[in-house]
Amino acid sequence: MFGRGRGNKKDESLSSLMTPENAPSGGEKRQSVTGFDPEGLERAAKAARDLDNSRNSSAAIELIKTQEATKQHEAAAERAKMDAYAQQQKAENITREAEETRKTLDYQNQHNKERADYEDQLERKRQVDMLDVQRYMQEEQLKKQEEMVLRQEEQRRKTAEYEAKLRTQTELAKAAAEADGRIRQERENHDLILEKVKLEAIEKRDTVLKAIEDGGKMIGDGLSSYLDDTEKLRNTAFTVTAVAAGIYTAKTGISIMGRFVEVCLRCFRVRVNY
Repeated sequence: MFGRGRGNKKDESLSSLMTPENAPSGGEKRQSVTGFDPEGLERAAKAARDLDNSRNSSAAIELIKTQEATKQHEAAAERAKMDAYAQQQKAENITREAEETRKTLDYQNQHNKERADYEDQLERKRQVDMLDVQRYMQEEQLKKQEEMVLRQEEQRRKTAEYEAKLRTQTELAKAAAEADGRIRQERENHDLILEKVKLEAIEKRDTVLKAIEDGGKMIGDGLSSYLDDTEKLRNTAFTVTAVAAGIYTAKTGISIMGRFVEVCLRCFRVRVNY
């Protein structure tokens, strides 16, 4: 009886040591979170029950306790390792998230920079377009001013040409009037010259006729003495020759004077027409 009671106490102690709480029923396989296999513990419990009737059950229990403590330490170390790994993963996740955040910020900054550059480019282009429009308007204004100046110059030129034309017409009219006056004066002078030439011709003719008459008288009165006197005959010859020369000279002078007047009138007409 005592042996049975002692054996039950050992079995109870061994069962409490080797059988885990909430142990799975036979056939059910389960893996703990830490990777510990319950089936191995069940096999160890079965082996412990087999040792209950053995003399070395106490030593086996101590060994099992030691092994269990070792396993618990290993499990704790494994949990610490897993915690460290989890912390490392968490730190890596934080680092990765920080890197992603940095990349996102860099991308956002780059996007903002590109947007600012694009807006600056648009603003510069707008300024350039505005300057181009202002320059175009200034050029158009300058072009209009130049066209106005050209029109004014053209108007002044036409006015000057018209005034010059009027002056020319006035001068031509004045010249024509002066020419008419000169023509009338020349005609009057021509008439006076002709009258003078006629008078001179008449005077010369009268002189010649008188000389002829005197010569005839001389011939009639003293023909005999004339024929006898060689000196008188020579004087008479000279006188007749002089009379003939006077007649020829008068005739030639009248012809030359008429031609001279005609040439003067022609030259004057040519000059007036020019």
